[in-house]
Amino acid sequence: MTPRRLLQESDELLFWVEECLVQQVKIVPGWLIPRLMTVLRQAHPQLPARLGRERRPEQVMEIIYDAQAALMDQACISRGPAQVIPLFARSRERMLKEAAL
Repeated sequence: MTPRRLLQESDELLFWVEECLVQQVKIVPGWLIPRLMTVLRQAHPQLPARLGRERRPEQVMEIIYDAQAALMDQACISRGPAQVIPLFARSRERMLKEAAL
């Protein structure tokens, strides 16, 4: 998965964890944990260990924020500079030919 796709996934996970807070659920549901671990492993090797057995929504949100920060850095690095496309190459060549005449 690309860093941008992992950021999208982390946003969705954050939504569900926030929903736990709104609904006053005391622990993050078990079905979120495998998805969360996938994102955390890709973001930074130490994040899954930080999560450990922690399932309180407030703490899980903090770890997701850290994962998002790492993924944003990875996304910026992976993009790199864009290739320069000469927009007016033909007109420039034509102008040079006309100037030579």
